[in-house]
Amino acid sequence: MTQPSTDAIPALKVRAGKTDAVIRSVERGDFSLAVETWKTAFGFTDEERWKKFAFEVSDYAVGAFIDDYPHALATVIMFDCNFNGHLIKCGGIAGVACSPPMRRKGLVRAVLQEVLNRLNDQKVEISALWPFSYPFYEKMGYSLTDLQYEVSQNVDAIPPVGDSSRFKPVKLDDYEKLMPVHQRWTKTFNLSLERNSYRWQRQLTRPERQFVLYLHEDGYMIWNLQDPENRTLEVVEWAYLTEQAFHDGLALIKNCGQLAFDSAKWVMPVLDPLLRLGVSYPPARVNVRYGMMSRVVNSEAFFKNCSLDAHKVEICDPMGISGSANIDGGIRPGPGEVLQIAAGFMKPSGHVAESLYKKAANVATFSIEQY
Repeated sequence: MTQPSTDAIPALKVRAGKTDAVIRSVERGDFSLAVETWKTAFGFTDEERWKKFAFEVSDYAVGAFIDDYPHALATVIMFDCNFNGHLIKCGGIAGVACSPPMRRKGLVRAVLQEVLNRLNDQKVEISALWPFSYPFYEKMGYSLTDLQYEVSQNVDAIPPVGDSSRFKPVKLDDYEKLMPVHQRWTKTFNLSLERNSYRWQRQLTRPERQFVLYLHEDGYMIWNLQDPENRTLEVVEWAYLTEQAFHDGLALIKNCGQLAFDSAKWVMPVLDPLLRLGVSYPPARVNVRYGMMSRVVNSEAFFKNCSLDAHKVEICDPMGISGSANIDGGIRPGPGEVLQIAAGFMKPSGHVAESLYKKAANVATFSIEQY
């Protein structure tokens, strides 16, 4: 964990019910207690893996301490993020948790307020997270910025297209061969997050999964072969930069499925490549699911570094980070809505942000990154 200097960031006090809580950085001596809070909040048993996640993957953590016990926590993982053809900084929020006795007392909000203040001071353009509750984070200015399509398809119904031999098996230890394709792939979406080597290692060493890798000159696939449910192949991640790479991947699934699986499921950012193949029988089942939530943090850096200065708007931010909470609420967009409007995800409700609408809509929004 790369922590900011605790000398430069003084601890803050907030009121939690009838008790004072101190909001400060999680330090090395707090680690064991912090893991206990995460353990009770999430019910995990893989304690060592969580320690590595919290204190090696993350850049720093902030906690709400009562009598030196961290009752609420959040970690920050810094990513490079693609938006409007630019690479900007994203403060990824993870490990948000609160101990059961101190829930609903405002501690999580206080911790996130401190995290966002720090990101703003560092001139970080945006923040993103995968929420446990979408309405909860909407109250803090985050908005849904990513819809994903989970496709389930009977193997026999996959049309005979593509050439499976264009995909080559890759050993897990050689995962770095996939990284250049992944980087090319993320450039084709808004709000997609870059993945460094350490995160690749973490992605491919999950104890509950057994991964197999395949590499194509214009894509890759990551399969999970451990304990398939109802003889369904789980394609954990499928990158395809061309329609041919998508067709070749379908051929690979069909070839494997004829022996080992009855069906396969995978996630797509848009359905067009599948729809262009026509209707199969039985038809593919498509489940639309919510993805990442995002919000602007430092508004000046966001508009400038995304080449959107000419379309800058004042933001109504309930956390008071990217703008005042009292600026025409309901008329001025929130910090998450700004991203939705710029990406064409949502039309502005009034004339205030009309010029911003679809200015970054040259590509879809999509992020496969889980953190």
